[in-house]
Amino acid sequence: MKILVTGGSGLLGAEVVRVFSEAGHDVVSGYNTHPPRIGVPIRLNLMELSEIRSLVQKPRPDIIIHTAALTDVDLCESKPDAANLINGSATGKIAEAAHNLGAYMIYVSTDYVFDGQVGSYREEDEPNPVNRYGRSKLLGEELLRESNATRCIARTSVLYGWGRDYRPNFGTWVLHRLESNEHIKVVNDQLASPTLNLNLAEMILELATKRHEGVLHLAGAARIDRYSFAKQIAETFDLDPSLIEPVKSDQIDWKAKRPADSSLNVDRAARVLDRKPLELNEALEQFRAAKRQ
Repeated sequence: MKILVTGGSGLLGAEVVRVFSEAGHDVVSGYNTHPPRIGVPIRLNLMELSEIRSLVQKPRPDIIIHTAALTDVDLCESKPDAANLINGSATGKIAEAAHNLGAYMIYVSTDYVFDGQVGSYREEDEPNPVNRYGRSKLLGEELLRESNATRCIARTSVLYGWGRDYRPNFGTWVLHRLESNEHIKVVNDQLASPTLNLNLAEMILELATKRHEGVLHLAGAARIDRYSFAKQIAETFDLDPSLIEPVKSDQIDWKAKRPADSSLNVDRAARVLDRKPLELNEALEQFRAAKRQ
């Protein structure tokens, strides 16, 4: 099958391109600034709405995996129009193209569509985002539904892993600071479901093969605060956890409000997929093994 992956040089997109390519699929890798390492490259600027549909339709993909997004939460708060354009309107245009082609589309969304008041959110729980990033991603979900494209909305949480050198993620940030023997401050009152990019990419491959429709939470199988997560990273890599200082969210100078507990319930994914959401200790062992490769 021919697969189009948007954000093909990103933290998730690069892994998606790799696993689909290794599975024998013909992969077109969309990018904006950083050319992808794998796949047939196609430049796709999500801010140029008038060109998105024609560019997406040009390679005539059977499946579209939409991973590209503006994910900097504070930047989205400062530039809400850009967030709504990239995460919302552009998703709608890609969905229109998918519908016109009869292509199946997977849209990677976020735990930040929830307000964090409850945690362990299920697919049927009502979204209520507390910041502009979450609202822009929810807009993308809504526009995808309106398009009538055959689709799955795959929500994930705190993505980490290797594969994107030009921008760190929480996992690599913690690791690099501790390897440099630096003290870091990490919040202990914000819970989520940390997700290894490799695990998510493999679940997306199976999801696309089965063409599962609806909403599915694809995240790590853990509900944990970021401080405890950072400590487990330290322990997995035999680094000093005493370098990590727990702090409260109100001690961090963030522009955007964060949900207190945006963890995702992944029971449905565990039932319908053979490739299961990983427990944190197994995911971190894979994270460690990938570093040595």
